[in-house]
Amino acid sequence: MLIETDVLIAALDADDPHNAEARKIITELKVALSPYTLIELDLLIRSGKVAVANYRMFWEKMGETLNLYRIKVLPPRPKYHSKAEELRRQYGLTYFDSLHAAVAITSNMQLVSYDHKAYSKIKGLRYLHPLNV
Repeated sequence: MLIETDVLIAALDADDPHNAEARKIITELKVALSPYTLIELDLLIRSGKVAVANYRMFWEKMGETLNLYRIKVLPPRPKYHSKAEELRRQYGLTYFDSLHAAVAITSNMQLVSYDHKAYSKIKGLRYLHPLNV
């Protein structure tokens, strides 16, 4: 099961309305991250859309969390980019949404995300909303 960046953020943010369900997914299920999730998260932090008090400490704790819950970060592959470009053209996805969907499709994994609008109509993608996990 591949979790999207939005699920990871919800699990990390105690004030997020989806925190409890996202934490349950991460702590109780075998999940993986797209190789592009950490890059997307870093860009969100750097743009100010996600606030962290201590950048260095945040990433240290992120590493500990990934290890603790055995969350695998998949390695990047050129074929993900090829598929992502196809998905961007066909469905008008954003850069990172297209990459996450491409990873899920190419790796034959189910993608879990709160972004129903972006993922629900993609043929070949096994999409699941976190409320249905």
